[in-house]
Order: sequence, then C-alpha cells, then structure tokens
Amino acid sequence: MPEIAYVNGQFLPLEHATVHVEDRGFQFADGVYEVVRTYGGKAFATDEHVARLLRSLDAIELRIPLDAARVRSLIDEGIRRAGFGEAVVYLQITRGRAPRHRGMPRNAEPTVVMTVRELPSRAARLREDGIAVITVPEFRWARCDVKSIALLPSILAYHAAKKQNAGDAVFVEADGSVNESTAGNVFVVAGGRLRTPPKSPRILAGVTRDKILVAARETGLETAEERITKAELYAADEMFLTNTTTEIMPVVAVDGKPIGAGKTGPVSVRIYDQFARLFIRA
Repeated sequence: MPEIAYVNGQFLPLEHATVHVEDRGFQFADGVYEVVRTYGGKAFATDEHVARLLRSLDAIELRIPLDAARVRSLIDEGIRRAGFGEAVVYLQITRGRAPRHRGMPRNAEPTVVMTVRELPSRAARLREDGIAVITVPEFRWARCDVKSIALLPSILAYHAAKKQNAGDAVFVEADGSVNESTAGNVFVVAGGRLRTPPKSPRILAGVTRDKILVAARETGLETAEERITKAELYAADEMFLTNTTTEIMPVVAVDGKPIGAGKTGPVSVRIYDQFARLFIRA
C-alpha cells in the first residue's frame, strides 16, 4: 500500500510531495496541525479533531478556504486512497509562501498538507509493559492549547528522556504544577480517584483525554480535572499518558522512582477496556 500525501488540492505519492522553500511553516513554524487515527479503517473522532484544528487556526488568525465538512472529506479520501488496514493521518496547514519577513503576509495562499501512513500495532505491548518518564522544566510558549507546529521544545524534552532511557518527558512548572507530556495528557490514580490537569492555555486538551474521562466515569470511578504536582506524581498509585495513537500509555516510573507497584496497574487496564467498548468496538 502506498504512503500518500495531499498538497494544495493534489493527492500524490509521499516521496513526490514538496512545499516551497519560502513556505512560512518552514521559515517560521507559522502553522498548526492535527493528527487523526483509524479504527477498523475508519477515521476516529474526526469531528472533534477538525473542530480543534479550526480553533487552532482561529487562534493564529489563519483563514483557509476549507470548511469543516471539506476537511473531513479530505481525511476520509486520503484514508481510502492509501488503503491501509489502520492509518495515521497528519494534517498541517501553514500561512503559505511569502518572502521571509516576520510580518504576516496579506495575500499569501495557505499551504494545506496531509500525509497518510500505516499505523503500526505496537500499542498493546506498550500498554502491557508501560514506560518510564522524566520530568523537565516547563520552557514552552504560553499557548500550548494551540496545536502549533513549533515543536522544538517537545523535541528537546523527548530527546532528554531518551538519553536517560525513558520513554517520554513531562513538563512541570516552577511551582511544581504538572502540565502534560511531550505528546499527551497526564492522568494519575490516587485514593480511588482519577485526576488530570484542567484545560488551560498550558496544555493541549486531547480528544482521547476527554473520551478517557467519559470511559472512567462509566466504570464508576470518580474523576477530577484539577492541579497535579510533581510530588503527587511520585505518590500516585497509578499514572498514564493519553494521546491519539497510543491511546493509554501506563507510566511505571518517574525520574527513576517506581509508580505504585512499578508495573501497569488495574485501574488503567479497566479504563482502557471501557474506552475500547465505548469508542472502538461500538
């Protein structure tokens, strides 16, 4: 099956897809993105992902000649053309091609790029084994709720984690407040409650995050969206991360300290099973 791309109205093989050297996404990271996955070959939660994409575009005042219905149809067409059993769709929109200057160009045509790749089935093994994470100081910009393509801080934090043989990094404010990981939301289980940091400009509120909260409540678990501190990570009974492609990722250690029993916990397994019943197998 081919990995394919869509660039400004044209579908083509991924290896033939290009954008101009003066595209503002390349020059300034002046753009936003979204990621959608499939279950059973069908796009998952497309309405929520497209709505978040449009919110991000609005936040950076980037107007595009595509409405939500057209974006959804492009995603579906890309999945159909690629023909993978399961796929991950990456959609990126930039302010387009313009002479390099920090001022926003008035007449640039936005660049719309989409890629469709096969989604490898590694999530089940990772959920069983869990990962270790490290904490890093929060040094990103103050609008993390915008799904910006300016991901250098996350790249550096993830690299720092890998150098310590960890699977990810979690951003922590100077006052100890936990925000999120480099590519997902943070959850802890303690005292029979499931907690996650509240929605704010300091986190990107994930589509999977919201569905996990629904699934957890369906199991009878009390949930709370409230401040979590680094000390509370260390003291948690269980911890996991959530995002589109890995769904639930149990965390078995933070900064070298085991979480709970140091292995995937029963609550995260129960929540994932309910998530699958509600949203995957439904």
